Amino acid sequence: MRRFPPLAALALLSACADSEPPEAVPTDDGGAYNVVDPVKAPITDDAAPTIGQWIQSMQDEQPVLQFGPANTEPLFSIGCDTRGGILLNRHGTVAGAEGEMMTVAIGSSTRNLAVNAAQGPIPKLRAAVPAQDELLGQLSDAEQPIRISMGDGPPLVLPAAPAIGEFIKSCGNPRAAQPAAATPPAADNNAATQNSTQ
Repeated sequence: MRRFPPLAALALLSACADSEPPEAVPTDDGGAYNVVDPVKAPITDDAAPTIGQWIQSMQDEQPVLQFGPANTEPLFSIGCDTRGGILLNRHGTVAGAEGEMMTVAIGSSTRNLAVNAAQGPIPKLRAAVPAQDELLGQLSDAEQPIRISMGDGPPLVLPAAPAIGEFIKSCGNPRAAQPAAATPPAADNNAATQNSTQ
């Protein structure tokens, strides 16, 4: 029988021990084992309205109702067209692939609208809503946040506000569509409604 020197035998046993998986070591809490939860990204509530204000203003010499943080360029605006309908403008969005759509969601109701790039100093995509479209009433009477999405991009969540219905109604009466005198802002889910001119 072949004999191994003591040092060789020790090295052989050490190699075998290294190849075995380590055993879990119980903690002092009654034999339970420590389990580490995987790191997870914080959950965000994208249904919360974006912080900002609804402000009646002027763009391209036309009255609009625009939304965005105070003293910044608007994120979104509603304008009147020449036939009593409205124009929905998503500001700061560069046109993507051909046929990109604007999705307007209010509660369980969803509409897809074709968009065109609008000319102006701020890039924006514009969708037209005719005067007889039921979407006008849904926007005017909305009590839930209004979600605006462009293609597969993240939604812009706008707070519902009485000013939306008032402005849409004024689009059917061009004389009433002029910006009114300033009124105190009304808070609504970290958003406010006020009148001003730019």
